[in-house]
Amino acid sequence: MRMVIDHDNCQHGGAFADRCLAATVRYPLGHERYCMALLEDDGRPELTVTLVFDGQEHTLVLSDEEQREIVASEGWPAFLQPEALVPAGD
Repeated sequence: MRMVIDHDNCQHGGAFADRCLAATVRYPLGHERYCMALLEDDGRPELTVTLVFDGQEHTLVLSDEEQREIVASEGWPAFLQPEALVPAGD
């Protein structure tokens, strides 16, 4: 599945936007997606998430639930530091 979240055009901010991003990453099909610019089934098992933030696109490919949970917990900073998604020693 592939999705694009356009944070630049989000009508919400602060803590609400953080909680919304977390819920969207955890439950892409079962959450009210206010800032969703695109959601499509690309036939892949991974979840590809592109976050538009400050005019730049940041993309993560999340291959499992553990990675989704990390991104949901970290919020938008996870998109700026994708190396944090790889466990040490891998």
